[in-house]
Amino acid sequence: MTAGIGASFVTAMLANPSVAWGSTVIEPGDPIALSDGGNGDKPKMQRAGDGTLIVAYGDSPAGAPLVYDVKADFERPARDIFVKTCKPSATKSCDLPGDWSAPVNVSNSAMQVTDGVFDWRGINGNPEHYPGDIDKPNIKTSGPMVVLTWVSKYCPDGDPSPGVQPAIQRGVRYLERDGGRVIPFSCTWTSYSTTKGASWSAPVQLSSGIRDAIQDSSSGSINTDTTSPSYNKGQIVISWQEDPQGLQLGEADGPGDGASGANVSNGTDVWYTYATVDLSVANTPADDFVPVVPMRITDNVSKLGIGGTTVAAPVFDGAGNQLLPRQVEAGRAGAARPNIGIISGQTIIAYEETKASAGLDEGKFVRYHTFPYAAPPQQSITIAGQSVSIGTSGCIISDPLKNARRVRFLTQSPADAGQDGIQLAIFWKEGIYDNGGPSDIVFRRAGGSPTAVNIAPSYLFPAVDAACETSLYADAIVLLSDRAQNLSSRTPVATDANLLDDTEADWDENALAHRGVLRGQDLWLGYTYTADLVAMWAQLDNYNFWVRKYTVGVGWDTPQNVTNITDTRINVREPRIFGTPKSNASTCPTGDPNDPSTTAPTDCQDQDVVYLAWGTQENVSPFDLDGGDDLGIYITRSSDGGLTYLDPVRYSAAMGSLFGDEESAYEAQIVTRPDGTRFYGVWNQHDSVLGETAAEYCSGDVLELPDCDVSDPDSDGDGVCDSVDSCPAQDATGWDLDRDGCIDDTDGDGVGDDLDDCLFEDASGWDLDGDGCIDDTDGDGFLDPDDTCPTYPDPRQLDTDGDGIGNVCTLVLGVTGTPVPSAALTLGSSGANPGETVYFRVTDVASGQVATRVAVANASGVATTTYVVPAAAVPGDELIVISAALRGPSGSESVASVPETLVVE
Repeated sequence: MTAGIGASFVTAMLANPSVAWGSTVIEPGDPIALSDGGNGDKPKMQRAGDGTLIVAYGDSPAGAPLVYDVKADFERPARDIFVKTCKPSATKSCDLPGDWSAPVNVSNSAMQVTDGVFDWRGINGNPEHYPGDIDKPNIKTSGPMVVLTWVSKYCPDGDPSPGVQPAIQRGVRYLERDGGRVIPFSCTWTSYSTTKGASWSAPVQLSSGIRDAIQDSSSGSINTDTTSPSYNKGQIVISWQEDPQGLQLGEADGPGDGASGANVSNGTDVWYTYATVDLSVANTPADDFVPVVPMRITDNVSKLGIGGTTVAAPVFDGAGNQLLPRQVEAGRAGAARPNIGIISGQTIIAYEETKASAGLDEGKFVRYHTFPYAAPPQQSITIAGQSVSIGTSGCIISDPLKNARRVRFLTQSPADAGQDGIQLAIFWKEGIYDNGGPSDIVFRRAGGSPTAVNIAPSYLFPAVDAACETSLYADAIVLLSDRAQNLSSRTPVATDANLLDDTEADWDENALAHRGVLRGQDLWLGYTYTADLVAMWAQLDNYNFWVRKYTVGVGWDTPQNVTNITDTRINVREPRIFGTPKSNASTCPTGDPNDPSTTAPTDCQDQDVVYLAWGTQENVSPFDLDGGDDLGIYITRSSDGGLTYLDPVRYSAAMGSLFGDEESAYEAQIVTRPDGTRFYGVWNQHDSVLGETAAEYCSGDVLELPDCDVSDPDSDGDGVCDSVDSCPAQDATGWDLDRDGCIDDTDGDGVGDDLDDCLFEDASGWDLDGDGCIDDTDGDGFLDPDDTCPTYPDPRQLDTDGDGIGNVCTLVLGVTGTPVPSAALTLGSSGANPGETVYFRVTDVASGQVATRVAVANASGVATTTYVVPAAAVPGDELIVISAALRGPSGSESVASVPETLVVE
């Protein structure tokens, strides 16, 4: 666990009202597991307006049967969706397992089975009914209503219209999985709570399972103004995608097989439903949540009949029959990864879609729809003699000649946005290449009026072509939209001029994992970035998270590296940037914590507070089949609108294998109190030894530490005032883990003296087992006794001649030529790994100037380059020193043991 501030220290500070407050620190608490089984998964958290914490997560109920996880490629117990709640109070911190409610099983499908039979074990079994496994929970809060959506393999209703019809669920065969496992399609479900998660409605099945559903999401707009005639009334909107050929395995570069829904079949559409909400009269559940029959929003399905073999499709019905190609829906394009929102009754949907180019372009468009929530545009087409209602094409807002994907957007009401403000901020990843190639993060916005919803395509800036709503590839590629603003181009040195850059202005850089916060007149957008994608793969660079801020009337500031991870063995993964929720209308009615009407100052929103949390992951080659291990989760905070951030702290107890910890943490979800001084988070935690995962929870505080003064000095200068310093004559700076003013970490390596086997050895970064001793000097993951070159990080451990000394520790210099003024010298170095970069340095001792030459070792591990002796060199003097080095992933170097010193003749 991250070194924390001792409880006695905090108590003493709070009990001393005369203490002046100064520096600010983030103080996480001790994590607890919320899931009860060993199969906790994908926890999501919401905070209700009264402070109640609502956590939804996947877990396996007792006795759950086995299912096959397509993405992870292994069998595991089936999961359900569970919810736990806790409301922090004077007597309940929510930091103890007993503070949380008993889990509520909302989905109740893991112990159910499909009506149909599917040969889901491939060569390992026979066709049988499949358990009702869920994918993951998605949870949103809108006023007094909390909505859960998920997809499940349990699909008993064959028609989403009223009533229950015979099941028509299909399945898809994966030839890549154990001889052809047939896995049933998923269908979409929803449930809602009006009791802040304490109880839930009966689940409602939204799709039939005749197509494979995934990527479900919801949003809501419910009036919470107690003076309005529409109080506690509003709408909930839900979207998802359905693939007629089943969930496809991924094609992106990197480890794993994807199966996230990004790779789709033609004919994959985005589906939509809305529910009217009326909670104005208590105990009338009939009108609480009334969903309409789902409909297609996109226009991709156009026929029956998929391409390929004429014998059979990879799709099976519930009776175990393999369908013919002509029985499966198809079309020209496929939509993926939809996002949904709603502003003042206006629905917003954005997604990525293949280009319907008949193979001319493998990239994707980003498309955008907005419409009155109850009136989505519809049209009718005829398929196999039947009239079918479909949606419309939507507006292409990306560069039609590029590949665009992973669109996200942020919204706020016209009143919150204000004059000339942003009601919609929409951004995505765009570049020429697909499947993991380099790209930038680009952006458009809409808004302007404090009284009207201005989010139609015609309001977008930079502007899009008026003819952007087309499904024809030939028309799409000649659209003349203004280029979207390029937020990531040249990130470390970006200026306003780079907002106009083409995405290929710098071919080396890459940006991804974009996230944002929109609050009033301010917008913060962030992304992970590497200046050189190839160098990153070689562990010579890594991904950090950079943030740019836009302020109405001011514009964009320059990018800021917030994570600042210098160890190139580690990448930032799955960052989350988030702001504070709105003030509580009851306890902070004016939003001012100092107003006499305020009864709870912590319920007053501070819009200048921005948090950032992120996971970390081993930086490995994209061709590593296992991928990099997840490590730990970190958090930081800004209280000045993103101008400065606190020093990051590790939020999770787990650190990951790179630091000798069998537990890792990933996929953090964070919420905060309105004043921004307390935060709550959940994440996945995996134990590699037990093979178990847990939905982990932890809260934390932002504390103001005392600023010592004449009345309460800091006699020893360690930053702890005498009034709370247990060792007032001992300067414990850098060696005080609990901030009680006493040295409890003598060597400052983060391991307390009571656990440190090497009290006087700072093992920071080189301690694999947490005992405080250096056991991996070069930090490459190999213990020194087993490391062929313990002074230089070499994850390959090559030892070509088999002498027990690694290639990188046997670098040998050689010089050909005579060092006379203006002479050319051939510099050689042997002992490198083939393909390794060797850095030659030639130093002019007299002037102090250094010339550097870079060469790549050949198949024999020999690198050569040429250096020209300066004409001004004086014969007879020892002027030129030549050395060579291999630069390691973390910046360390292996240098030739005997540098050559040359005398100029």
